[in-house]
Amino acid sequence: MAKRKQLILAFLLSGTIASVLYTAFHMSYTNSTQNTSSLDNVATQISTHNAVTKAQSKSTQWVKTKNKSETKKKSKNKVPPTRMRSKSTPKVRPKLRGYVMPESPLQFSDIEDNFISQNELAFEKMPNISLFARMPATTKYKKRYFCILLRSISLFWAVDFGPLVLVLDDESKEDHKLGDKLLKNQQLIPINIKIKYEKLPKDKSVLSFAGSPKSPNYNRQLWSSFFNDLYVDTKIIAWMDTDSTLITPVTTFDIFDGKKIRVIGQDKFSIGWVRSWGITTELALGLPQVADFMVYFPVFIWTDTYRNCREFILKRFKTTNFETAFKQIYHTGHANFISPVSVVLSYAWYFERDRYDWHFELLDDLKTYNKRLPEKYKLTEEYTRPFYLTALHATYDGNYMKQGYCLTYQVTGDRVKGCKKFENTSHTPLFYFGYGPYTYCLGKEKERICKTLLAKHYTFVAKHYASGKRKRPNIAHLKTIESLAQKIGNVTCSEMKYTADIFKGVQQGPILSS
Repeated sequence: MAKRKQLILAFLLSGTIASVLYTAFHMSYTNSTQNTSSLDNVATQISTHNAVTKAQSKSTQWVKTKNKSETKKKSKNKVPPTRMRSKSTPKVRPKLRGYVMPESPLQFSDIEDNFISQNELAFEKMPNISLFARMPATTKYKKRYFCILLRSISLFWAVDFGPLVLVLDDESKEDHKLGDKLLKNQQLIPINIKIKYEKLPKDKSVLSFAGSPKSPNYNRQLWSSFFNDLYVDTKIIAWMDTDSTLITPVTTFDIFDGKKIRVIGQDKFSIGWVRSWGITTELALGLPQVADFMVYFPVFIWTDTYRNCREFILKRFKTTNFETAFKQIYHTGHANFISPVSVVLSYAWYFERDRYDWHFELLDDLKTYNKRLPEKYKLTEEYTRPFYLTALHATYDGNYMKQGYCLTYQVTGDRVKGCKKFENTSHTPLFYFGYGPYTYCLGKEKERICKTLLAKHYTFVAKHYASGKRKRPNIAHLKTIESLAQKIGNVTCSEMKYTADIFKGVQQGPILSS
């Protein structure tokens, strides 16, 4: 047992670097911004709206704050935020080196966190979360659901975090059949599943209209995304695409910084469809889109942020019918696309910023990027700190998922047959956002920060499993899911390029003792 504990590590860096950088990352930043827009046409709405959201945000104060004397004592030793040097836009994905584990692995006492104490994970103290997905029961989406999303969830999602909520089409008999079968086979699926059904909008022209840039079925998913909060009874929603796959265990550190939920945005306005999203986002809010937020999964959002955003849009368009507002936003006649997640999180930036922990990857320098934002809402250096994702679209290399599995067993004290190529490696795909380019870890300073974050992530992975409250990934679950795909969905996972034989040659569990 003692030997096992020694092998629980936060690899990648020495303890000294991790300690210094952690202090820099988790210093208390003073948010002096005021919720007042410089745009006249929304000024009145903003001041009124903030009074409501400020009161609501107090309900998220679920973390015990430190006493005043302790806070005052720590403030004397604050380290200024690490400054990021501007780099030119790269044309290729950065190749970061693999890292050798330190001879003396970091102990958990070396890592502090506002949410988790030194001696417990205390899952019961965190807000409950709904892992959320929306789909119709067509062959295409059933393959995605079983063969991509559900397979990865069975490995890397903690059951105690909360259920998977799947929203299907209410008017479809096939959707109801699928939902009934999933519930009947619940005991075979290593996560609690809740099935919800969504009715069509009363006005059918919301989804089908002349000049639409997307099909009615795709438009329905866009429309539906503004109502995610209506289908859950948890405080937080973890939004997933059905073709996104977890590639590493999700831990509390990945979700929270203290009481704040982590958010990642990127500067992708050089891409045509992102600029198009910017047009519709500004139509919706009367304020510029802050960044492209459709670049990582899961997207964790306070549930009431959806409602608050929806109510703000209704007030802006002076209507009580969201169908009316949606048509004025999306049916513009200019073939503009829309990104609901970018609308909702841009809203959160302007009105609920102190509820979230923001991380932006910029291609422009800060001064240039800020020209597009109102005066009171510009980014500062603290918001350009890197952070990582825990899921990718399945079109990426399947080995990323295999690497996460292998590293999880390594940091928890075991070596697994078939995992040798991943020993002592860095899981750098956790920094591969969206569609590139990838700048977060370029340059010595940023690379050092990325190494520290990866070390901290796998430290918490080790701690989660060492607590005994969470079981390590079991690839036997994959066979169960694939069997259910055939039995329930009448689809075959082996036909899918990105899921077949990912774990070929890997055996379940510790084979070779460390």
